[in-house]
Amino acid sequence: MRIIKPKRLYKGDVIGICAPASPVLSHDALNTGISYIEQLGYRVYLAKNLYRKRGYLAGTDAQRANDLHELFSNRHVKAIFAARGGFGTQRLLPLLDYNLIKRNPKIVVGYSDITALQFALLAKTGLVSLSGPLVIEMPLHGKPEEMFWRALTSTKPLGTIHATDKPIFHHAGKRSLSAGRLIGGNLSLISAILGSLYFPTLNNPIFFLEEIDERPYRVDRTLQHLKLSGIFHVTKGLILGSFIDCILTKDKPSLTLQQVFKDLFSNASFPIASGFHYGHVSHSVSLPLGVRALINGKDNRIEILESLIS
Repeated sequence: MRIIKPKRLYKGDVIGICAPASPVLSHDALNTGISYIEQLGYRVYLAKNLYRKRGYLAGTDAQRANDLHELFSNRHVKAIFAARGGFGTQRLLPLLDYNLIKRNPKIVVGYSDITALQFALLAKTGLVSLSGPLVIEMPLHGKPEEMFWRALTSTKPLGTIHATDKPIFHHAGKRSLSAGRLIGGNLSLISAILGSLYFPTLNNPIFFLEEIDERPYRVDRTLQHLKLSGIFHVTKGLILGSFIDCILTKDKPSLTLQQVFKDLFSNASFPIASGFHYGHVSHSVSLPLGVRALINGKDNRIEILESLIS
């Protein structure tokens, strides 16, 4: 696969905002995020159908796909930020003009349901993207803020990221160090497009995963799906982020999330780093899809070896 990198952001550049998945429920949250972006010196362009609502979707599939086409084809827009996640991005994948996108590569930022779009972009065009904050989650603060904007504005590698949260499961593997290309996002979305034309094929993938509001048996089932597909036979490493509210159902027998990971990965040959503050958590770290990285299972850290942008 030939990797394509978008151009870096400069102050004064235009950032387009759209909603590929669910509708924006809080205009206040969106406006706060927009003001934050503008205060940093960027201009904002809102997609035409941004405020549409159709059940759990931000307008029809055609309207949301057209917004993406508009933002990619607009020569003034240099980056595309997702307003929020939710549900429905997967429905857009067959509707997108990947030749148009490939001719106009741009920074794409989002996570959660936006994982489906990011996988499709990588699979169909080779375009790397950033699994990072939604506009409704801004402003950012501290080191995650610094890393986020550095990923979009600097051609230098992001460098080392340490796990800071309590690890779910930690395993050094037969080789504690392993190199590959990062790919990942929301576990359920990754499983949902596995086996389709929109699942990227990377040499030496290092997967990073996060999840929210799924019971341990559902996490188990989804991971087993990946295992049965053969994904873990080619994986060079696994990075575990935050698994929010993936807890036992009261008064029902269950394995713990820790037991699920232990059953699956205790004998894994590849290193597993866990406890990264990534996913559905405030001030999440941002992780690039498609770039080279090094995972250290012994020290529970990763090192980003190349930049997201050119």
